[in-house]
Amino acid sequence: AVTGFLGEVLDAVQAVKIADAETDVIAHFHTLNEARRKADLKNSLFLQLLQGVWANIGDLGFAIVLLLAARAVQTGTFTVGDFVLFTSYVWLVMDGPEVIGGFVADYRNQAVSIDRMLELQPDAPPETLVALDAVHLPHERQEMVDVARRSGDRLEALEARGLTYRYPDSDKGIVDVDLHLERGSFTVVTGRIGAGKTTLLRVLLGLLPRDAGEVWWNGRPVDDPATFFQPPRSAYMPQVPLLFSESLRDNILMGLPDEAGDPMVARFLATLGMTGQPPGSTRSGNLQAAIRAAVLEQDVEELEDGLDTVVGPKGLRLSGGQVQRTAAARMFVRQPELLVFDDLSSALDVETEQTLWERLFASRGSSRVAPTCLVVSHRRAALRRAERIIVLKDGRVEAEGTLDGLLERCEEIQRLWAGDLGAS
Repeated sequence: AVTGFLGEVLDAVQAVKIADAETDVIAHFHTLNEARRKADLKNSLFLQLLQGVWANIGDLGFAIVLLLAARAVQTGTFTVGDFVLFTSYVWLVMDGPEVIGGFVADYRNQAVSIDRMLELQPDAPPETLVALDAVHLPHERQEMVDVARRSGDRLEALEARGLTYRYPDSDKGIVDVDLHLERGSFTVVTGRIGAGKTTLLRVLLGLLPRDAGEVWWNGRPVDDPATFFQPPRSAYMPQVPLLFSESLRDNILMGLPDEAGDPMVARFLATLGMTGQPPGSTRSGNLQAAIRAAVLEQDVEELEDGLDTVVGPKGLRLSGGQVQRTAAARMFVRQPELLVFDDLSSALDVETEQTLWERLFASRGSSRVAPTCLVVSHRRAALRRAERIIVLKDGRVEAEGTLDGLLERCEEIQRLWAGDLGAS
């Protein structure tokens, strides 16, 4: 309860401040922590008492033997040698019960810990908790193993047919959704809150198990989307990106080496109109280019330690817009074939969003091919640039087409367009 409450508070810092609820939140935290303190005290006392009994039962055995065998020692039927033999073996005999006693005392703690770990991976079998894997010391830097890049991984066309998913015990989800993306295209999925936009992306990428439907990459079926849709094939930015309490640099690279050059990254960033380092140079130039593509360069300059600034738990030291643009830079530096944005502009002001799209598509009109993008958005800046718009309503495709065509015939997009408070 305490750790869960701390996580909720960290996620809702801004809401707590706006509601002026700091005092109540702290008081509730103290209440939870007092209950935890009492429970932990009882647990520790019980464990120490039980372990103390088992640890000293050997000495108690010695005392009992001396009391019961005193007369036998006097008569010579129980010799000193017998007693020495007894004291030598009693520890071996008592080791088993002592271990069992300690295990019984700690069994419930272990069960709670295992339950918590299983909650973190609900779709995985419990055996994965004890699967063998390499363990490295903190000073042993391990390079990230990238998905093998093959000629067939170059995206020419992505197609989804009849995607369907219903949340358990609910009528929410998506039903019979079709999707078609060509290389270099910019497709926007839009709709009201609860229309199924995020669900569509998660089902497409395998983050939710589809109830029905098929996904095809360059005409080949994708049987396991969760494994297939990884960099360098695709990169995904959720509505609330996850950052770690590490440096901004580490949150962007996420295991990619900062010292080794990667010509493929440089070529990808070139499609964004960004000037990275030429092939064979250090990755730091590519990192800087990705930061600029994400409109993050000014923010980095203003941070106390620049790229080495520790962002805090879940990026607490950054604003919502900075967190989203950090996640965008993380995508760009991986040169994926497909960029999937889930409401990138939700925490961005209009000017920053326009700059990001302009930089992303700076290569339009040149010989370079712009990256393929699938974007969830309701903002006019994204809708204007879309070559195809898919309008969802109640989990189904209400309409699709170009912006001009939809504004003429689709009531749903007309309402969204008129209600875009962030429009420019």
